[in-house]
Amino acid sequence: MNVPHFMLKEIHQQPDVIRHQLDRTISIGIPDRINILACGTSLNAGLIGQFLFEQIAQIPTQVRSSSESLSAPLLETPNTITIAITQSGETADTIAALQQVQSKRVAITNGIDSTITRFADHTIYTNAGEEKSVAATKTFTSQIVLFYKLAFQIAHENQKLSDREFASHLESLKQIPQQMEKLLNENTIVELAQTLKETRDLIILGSGINTAIAVEGALKLKEATYTHAEGYAAGEFLHGPIALLDAEIPTLAIVTEDDSRIQKTIDRIRAHGNHVIEITAKSVPELFSPFLAVVALQLLAYHLATLRGIDVDRPRNIAKYLTT
Repeated sequence: MNVPHFMLKEIHQQPDVIRHQLDRTISIGIPDRINILACGTSLNAGLIGQFLFEQIAQIPTQVRSSSESLSAPLLETPNTITIAITQSGETADTIAALQQVQSKRVAITNGIDSTITRFADHTIYTNAGEEKSVAATKTFTSQIVLFYKLAFQIAHENQKLSDREFASHLESLKQIPQQMEKLLNENTIVELAQTLKETRDLIILGSGINTAIAVEGALKLKEATYTHAEGYAAGEFLHGPIALLDAEIPTLAIVTEDDSRIQKTIDRIRAHGNHVIEITAKSVPELFSPFLAVVALQLLAYHLATLRGIDVDRPRNIAKYLTT
């Protein structure tokens, strides 16, 4: 594919990255508690993992920024599993945080034989291929597809999912690459980016599992476009942050097939005369909607950055990973 930037190329590689994960069987056993350590985009992937482990596998799960866990470690039990996520395997804070852990250590990384692997009892590679753009895209989706597979596997092993439910979830996962490709072939995101070219502040709302995608989408817009974007849980947005809204601050809302929870917030925003743009992910079950919602927001960040003349592969002030 002949594309002008690595970021766009890597966004378009995501369906195949997911396909390569589908036939893998991965298992970490059945812990009584899961702790997740990560930074940046990997931290947002960890939030998806938390939702899946708790809601599907019914395992209590905590997520903490690696840098914060150095001074405030997560509580551990003898049967806790700690998962450290880092796309490079060289993130200094995550490596240091994992070294403090006393429980079983699992690393999820794209960095083959990277430093993090030396401190883990078990490593799961994302196998996303080299990612050259500073803004992580395909490594994020490769991380979350592993969380889906891990959560489904644990839930099946501890009898929270029946054989039929387990097979159905895996079959739904197999449909994601095709649905992603349909989205990637549409022009609606390009048109949306044109309407937002002069926007300097954005709100992104999600609900349930897509709260993490709202936060990740906001991070992509910050990194790639220098837009002040904030992601919120839709219900929580009504408890104070709604005061931010005015005619100059548009709201993006991730809407799924079951949009009743977020619709209340959308209606409230519109009742105040403010603009809401819906990012729809209705072509798949809500549980799997993050894959489509995040691609839409990645594309928005890319096209908005290029409209503003920003070098999207090398945004100012940030590096691909922090080793100090």
